[in-house]
Amino acid sequence: MTFISHAQNREDVLLWRALKHVKKGFYVDVGANHPSHDSVTKAFYDRGWSGINIEPLQEHFEELQRVRLRDINLQLAAGNAEGELDLYDSDVRGLATASLEVAEARRAAGGVVRACRVPVRRLDAILTTHAPEHIHFLKVDVEGFETAVLQGMDFTRWRPWVVVIEATKPNSRELELGWEPLLTSANYQFVWFDGLNRYYLAAEHMALSEHFQVPPNVFDEFVPAEQERLRLAFARSENERKVAEDQLHAHQAVQLHLDSVLHSRSWQLTRPLRVMIKALKALKKK
Repeated sequence: MTFISHAQNREDVLLWRALKHVKKGFYVDVGANHPSHDSVTKAFYDRGWSGINIEPLQEHFEELQRVRLRDINLQLAAGNAEGELDLYDSDVRGLATASLEVAEARRAAGGVVRACRVPVRRLDAILTTHAPEHIHFLKVDVEGFETAVLQGMDFTRWRPWVVVIEATKPNSRELELGWEPLLTSANYQFVWFDGLNRYYLAAEHMALSEHFQVPPNVFDEFVPAEQERLRLAFARSENERKVAEDQLHAHQAVQLHLDSVLHSRSWQLTRPLRVMIKALKALKKK
């Protein structure tokens, strides 16, 4: 089965390289967004994995509910306290944030920002309710709200093997690592930076570090989802073309047969009989 990468920065390729030996593993996706577009978990779901998708926006939550039937989909935000918070949505998919600072910067740059009130729970409370004993990877993409998410996590109770966190300021190459001590103090070690995300391994799973030495490459034998969509679209168009050609050939065959009948000797010899039958029918109608 070809590995189709749906993730924006091929995060799923790196994670699959490290975790493909796990059968029916479990993930936690904080800031899940769309179930397939730029999804870090889609490829894993297609291979029998399941997990928890945390997505506060109604539109994306409903999309997840429709297609991620094995997953636990939660319409809420993860933070450092239980209650509610203001979420700032954007006209660009994937840029919703609970950070007022990020929202104000986006508005100042001319972006559309809409505020809505959403429930918030601590991540450790969410896991206590919904997660199994072993979590194979935790992905966090919350546009500047990473610190609050990690503050709500008990890394002594819950030990995701791999933690992937978007580490740059929104729409920027500038690193924002104020949250990193929350991981390193919990015995997680940094192993890879892909230009957008930083990857950390739990100390007890450092054997996996060998898989985080080089970026995704030809030896990972993956196909970008964009390429797969083009292949499927081409295959559909080729199938439609073949059906149209078959219909045209069938029509041409019928026409040739009809022409051969019309020009046959028997058709010519029986013409007077057909004329007479037509005349008799006309007389009966009078």
